[in-house]
Amino acid sequence: MLKYTKIACNITDKIFSNLIKNWNFKTEKDVAKYIRAQIKKYNATQAFRTIVASNKRSRYIHGFPTNNRLKGFTIIDFGVSYKKYKSDMTRTIYVGKPSKKEINEYNNILRIQKKLIYLIKPGNYYADLDIKARLLLKKDKIYFPHALGHAVGKKIHEKPVIRANAPWKIKKNDIITIEPAIYKKDHGIRIEDTVLVKNKPIILTKSTKKLIII
Repeated sequence: MLKYTKIACNITDKIFSNLIKNWNFKTEKDVAKYIRAQIKKYNATQAFRTIVASNKRSRYIHGFPTNNRLKGFTIIDFGVSYKKYKSDMTRTIYVGKPSKKEINEYNNILRIQKKLIYLIKPGNYYADLDIKARLLLKKDKIYFPHALGHAVGKKIHEKPVIRANAPWKIKKNDIITIEPAIYKKDHGIRIEDTVLVKNKPIILTKSTKKLIII
């Protein structure tokens, strides 16, 4: 039910805002522990196991938290389950002082993500979105090994899956994720939102996507 998905996304945004406001964390596990406590505080449950992957570990698609100290690009991917309906959001922040090259790399992924959301049109094919993502990534497409996104509902991964060979057409009122990313040798960047398909798509996870530097 859309109402519950919206509430799940709203809780996700509140938790991320609280996380940044109260940032005093040393390790990936510290961040994940805080997120779990916040989810409980809002009378919700985890939609899936929270991902926190920092520094070189950010190159892992599913970088579950360790005692690795926070440094450099840090991927934070989590979601909330509210009355069984799920949210899914990823933000990549930077702990330390990024180089100009790193800032540009982040902003390029953000630009691509915004462009792909803009291109979501009912009646078109999901496959074309995935293909477009790789065209926009240009030479970096080799560092993007997974699908562009997936539907979200009572399960965190539902059909349609947004991949190059997907047979599904985009339908109004679909709830999907858009999550372009790169995973290079020493770092990764992923930006993901939960999106409601309308004639003009509505982003349900509204947390800032400007690069947060801590």
